[in-house]
Amino acid sequence: MPEKVKRNFVSEKNLSRKAASFNLAKEVVESGNQESISKTAMAVRQLANFANEKYDLKNLVKLDAENMIDFAEHLSERVDSGEISKGHATNIISSLNRVFQYYYRDDLTISAKDFGINRGERFNNIDKSISNDVHDKFSDFLTEKYIEKGDIRYEALRLQIELQKEVGLRFKESVLFNGHKLHRDGRLDIDKGTKGGQLRTLHATDSVKELVKYVKDFRKEYGLSKSLIPDQYDFKQWRFFAYNTVKTFNNENNASYNFHANRHNYAQLKYQNLTNTLPPVKSGHTKEEQLKHIADKNNITVEQAKELDYNARMQISEELGHHRIDISNYYLGK
Repeated sequence: MPEKVKRNFVSEKNLSRKAASFNLAKEVVESGNQESISKTAMAVRQLANFANEKYDLKNLVKLDAENMIDFAEHLSERVDSGEISKGHATNIISSLNRVFQYYYRDDLTISAKDFGINRGERFNNIDKSISNDVHDKFSDFLTEKYIEKGDIRYEALRLQIELQKEVGLRFKESVLFNGHKLHRDGRLDIDKGTKGGQLRTLHATDSVKELVKYVKDFRKEYGLSKSLIPDQYDFKQWRFFAYNTVKTFNNENNASYNFHANRHNYAQLKYQNLTNTLPPVKSGHTKEEQLKHIADKNNITVEQAKELDYNARMQISEELGHHRIDISNYYLGK
């Protein structure tokens, strides 16, 4: 087998430049297909701009696997906010993986599935939540690892996914959660790891209060001073552990568990509680059918059902930290 020739990223230092990214893409896309070249160049520029702004890196050769997890989460957040579709995000990842494989940098490739970025239109009424069975299976997997290895990280990660599912927290919000912002009247403040450090307040149910208490007791028992991250690890190390654990679980169980899907579960259950009906992404109803269904289930007029549906979506959007009703379509269907 011939020895691999060491390749490096194109000599141009700044791949955010159109000419530089296009030259790299022409080298990578050996078929010469112009559409593939353009897509690859675009993906490279997006990564280069991200690396430049976040790490002050001008040359992609200095990227590492943790940087790529950052970028994948960045794409996931753009999808989450409705800025880009999942299909667009997946195309970016696919193009970049092609580049990395060409340059023998398999350590930089990322899986769209692991970050909950699957192909599809932005609001295509496809349910992106994780079934309770799969969630429970992953939870049991973490408990077994915790008992088998005596490694508290697995129990901390289990608590993190329960916070995501029960409170609708993003990945960073859940891992930085410390349990100290639960007020006596049931208000739960979320301010760590939020976008722009923006505070949002939720109402804690009895099950959430119980979970928060367990988080506080767990942190106290094991001396975790700031959050669910053991003190000897930083956030990047924790995130790397968390995503690798998910990857191991998915490979061993032929599953597609991802952290972001927990926010879908939260939004859908909240909608059901607020409207007394399943969301369209679960029921398969059209908009008109959904409103009639809400009206019938609650013994109200269709006009009142329309208002109830709107208010539920607005509340869910606020609780997820979006403040835009159209984003709720991504979680609930329309």
